[in-house]
Amino acid sequence: MTDPIARFAELLERAQREGLPEPTAMALATADASGRPAVRMVLLKAFGNDGFVFYTNLESRKAGDLAENPRAALCFHWVTMEAQVRVEGEVTRVSDDEADA
Repeated sequence: MTDPIARFAELLERAQREGLPEPTAMALATADASGRPAVRMVLLKAFGNDGFVFYTNLESRKAGDLAENPRAALCFHWVTMEAQVRVEGEVTRVSDDEADA
């Protein structure tokens, strides 16, 4: 089986090489403490074996949802490549230094 992070890197590099619009755009799904779901588009900032990084305003609804229920799902969809990648898991805040960088 292919390393999923390496496979994601290959797909993202291909999307960038092919000039797809917003290749780092991903749907981010969260749910609040009562289970009410919400989904919105965000941009990937970094990724690696530790996870996928996106930034948000800490006063936003998604930040509130993640504070109440720190689990999320991501979906990258590159239509012309006929490819999508789904990611699910626990969400943690990056360090202040990483956010500032």
